[in-house]
Amino acid sequence: MLVTYSWLAERLDDPSVATVDLRWREDGSGRARYVAGHIPGAVYLDWSVDLVDPGHRFAFMLAPPERLAHVLGAAGIGDGCAVVAYADDHGSGPHRLWWASRVHGHEDVVVLDGGFDRWQAERLPVEPGVAVRPRAVWTPGRAVGGRVATAEDVAAAADDPDVIVLDSRPAEQFRGEAVWFETGPIPAGPDGVARTPRGELRAGRVPWAKNVPAEDLYHRDFTLKSPRELRELFDAKGVTERSSAITYCGVGISASALAFALTVAGVRDVRLYDASWDEWGRDPARPVVRDRATPGAS
Repeated sequence: MLVTYSWLAERLDDPSVATVDLRWREDGSGRARYVAGHIPGAVYLDWSVDLVDPGHRFAFMLAPPERLAHVLGAAGIGDGCAVVAYADDHGSGPHRLWWASRVHGHEDVVVLDGGFDRWQAERLPVEPGVAVRPRAVWTPGRAVGGRVATAEDVAAAADDPDVIVLDSRPAEQFRGEAVWFETGPIPAGPDGVARTPRGELRAGRVPWAKNVPAEDLYHRDFTLKSPRELRELFDAKGVTERSSAITYCGVGISASALAFALTVAGVRDVRLYDASWDEWGRDPARPVVRDRATPGAS
């Protein structure tokens, strides 16, 4: 699931290895950063555009198989191709591509440990411009069961001690002080509601969820913590290798990184609640709690 910078450096000229740059920024500068300099041969994908279902009523939901096949094939990623995904600054785009591929039956995406930050720290080659791979055919496979959770699954976990719900958002969002939005966090008002461009969204968390901020998964050099370190982190939240875990965040992106880390740690039953807070926080029938009890926050 993880490869090192040295592993990738030895395979830059291997056409069967496709490197994918998924750097992303709230200000939309991810692609410009790629053009300014990327790992040689890497193609660029924007998770917020390329990996989503634009017609879905909830934001950034996973692209259906035919759309993902078109996007990946056009990028030169085909069946049997080994895919190495990377980002920078704790970006979760690579993990989103890993999860999306698994949902649609592919197990061939790995993540570059330490990402672009570690690559640059090692003074490895970087090239500007846009890399192009020959168009390929990416065939969606049989969906792997158990990868996706629904709001009903999250609700059922309230009464099931064997299912742990984990929230990967920053602590202030978990506390209910703000909500995630693609242009930057939006503070909640005194009534516990954030006014976003897509409408009102309650701030807070699933009452039975436990917080594991995605940043806590990494060392200072941006490499993922070891399986042992991750197990210690998850043990503190009541998650063992025998647990069932459901991850969520604002729109399912950093929740992908958490799902990835849980899998690295040996937890076998991991599902991602794709609609995440964008659905739960907008549904008045779903319970929400905040650390600061204010009118309208329930």
